[in-house]
Amino acid sequence: MLTRRVFLSASAGTGIALIRAPSFAEQIDGWPTKPIRVVFPTGPGGPSDLFRMYGDYMRDVFGQPFIYENRPGASGSIGVMDVVRSPADGHTLLVGSNSFTILNPLVFANSPVHTERDLAPIALLFSYRFLLVVNPKHGVKTFQEFVDFAKAEKGKLNYGSPGIGTGGHMVTELLLRRTGIEAVHVPFQATTQQMLAAAGGHLDFTFDTVGNAKAVVEDGKITALAVSGKGRAKAMPDVPSFGELGVDGFDGLFVSTSLLAPAGTPKPIIAALNREVVACQDRDNINAILEKGSYEAARLSPEQTLAFFANDLKNWSHVVKETGVRVN
Repeated sequence: MLTRRVFLSASAGTGIALIRAPSFAEQIDGWPTKPIRVVFPTGPGGPSDLFRMYGDYMRDVFGQPFIYENRPGASGSIGVMDVVRSPADGHTLLVGSNSFTILNPLVFANSPVHTERDLAPIALLFSYRFLLVVNPKHGVKTFQEFVDFAKAEKGKLNYGSPGIGTGGHMVTELLLRRTGIEAVHVPFQATTQQMLAAAGGHLDFTFDTVGNAKAVVEDGKITALAVSGKGRAKAMPDVPSFGELGVDGFDGLFVSTSLLAPAGTPKPIIAALNREVVACQDRDNINAILEKGSYEAARLSPEQTLAFFANDLKNWSHVVKETGVRVN
């Protein structure tokens, strides 16, 4: 039986007990009966670990601890399939980016992951924009100057990504096709290495997320040219969006991190978890950390979350088809 949290506190000097209603008022028979296991398909660190803040609050609401496990490997497939093969009883959850749940199944020919069939999206936690940056040594200040320069240096420039078939690789390949630029791909093992290479002049240009690149941009080590998503990013209001610059196809492209469960997980459990995630999005301490990292918090219902996943799948499917990138 779900434990309901009730707060009792004595009013100063009166001895009167004050009761604050719990944020989750519905009881679900038989859940949770044990700790809730949360799987991250990556190594320790990174944005997925931010979910621990949510878990701390939901532990008190649901009366069971959240146990975290990092299961990296096989481009995230090991961790994802661990969850897929778990009982659909609400005691095993996945926190992962759309790189693992949406893009990998599209790009990797033998991917065992089939999100629509195997996973039940619970809530979108947050998203972060892609940011196009260039090394200042080239002297370009605007997106059009960059395009003109890159075309003049046909095939001589290089760009980085955190690996073949990743979001950073795919958005760059889309940019090359939409602008006619030719450049050499240099894969890295991590976005940190990629950003250091761009700042050090070893990469001519690259895509990274706004959060990863913001401090380096502010230090003047790289120049920000354009951002994905509809409209400008709150964290970098001086940088135009691709749509604003007349380049189509980037409005719906961003990295997102979501909470998911095995397909078949009861809808009342999904609704309960979704409700508490949304409640956490309005907590000042969580908001402050997300804003500092340039993450954009989401507040979607279960139905809206499903619609988001369908749209995300559609957007990335178009990118994969247009670029022709596949990993065998």
